[in-house]
Amino acid sequence: MVKNTQKGFTLVELIIIMGIFSFLLGFITINLINARKQASINATITTLTSDVKQQQVKSMLGDNSGTVSNNGYGIYFEPNQYTLFKGSSHSPSDNLNLVIELDGLEFSNVSFSGSKIVFLPGSGEVEGFIDGSNTITIRNIQSNEEKIITINRYGVVTGVN
Repeated sequence: MVKNTQKGFTLVELIIIMGIFSFLLGFITINLINARKQASINATITTLTSDVKQQQVKSMLGDNSGTVSNNGYGIYFEPNQYTLFKGSSHSPSDNLNLVIELDGLEFSNVSFSGSKIVFLPGSGEVEGFIDGSNTITIRNIQSNEEKIITINRYGVVTGVN
C-alpha cells in the first residue's frame, strides 16, 4: 500500500471554495448597496423633517436676527430639490432662499397646495391646510422605493411610511 504524503488541496476543492467565496461576496455586495439606498432616503427624510421644524420655529419665534416675518416661513418643493424661503410665497429670485438638492431622489408627489408649505406667523400652523392634501412622497430614482411623509395642520410630521 502506497501512502500519499503530499499535502494540499485538489483542484476540485479549490474551485468549490472559490465558488462559495464568490457567492458570499456577491450576496454581501448586493445587501450593502440596498442598505446604502435605504440610508439615503432615510437621511433625506430626517433632514426634511428637521427643515420643516426649523421653518415652523422661525415662523413662530423669528430667525437668528430676532426678526419675525409677518408672512411666515415656508418650504417650496420641486421634483429634485426643495427651497426654504421667507414670506407667504416662494420667489425664486430671493437671495435669502436656501435650496437643498436631492441626490438620487425626487419628490414624486406633493399634495400640498402650490407644492409648498407655509407656516403662519405666531401660531406656526400650516397656512390653508386641507385635510387629505397633506402628504409628500419621496422616491428613490434607482430602486423606485417610495416613502410618504404626512404632516398635520400644526406642522407635525405624523407619519412616514
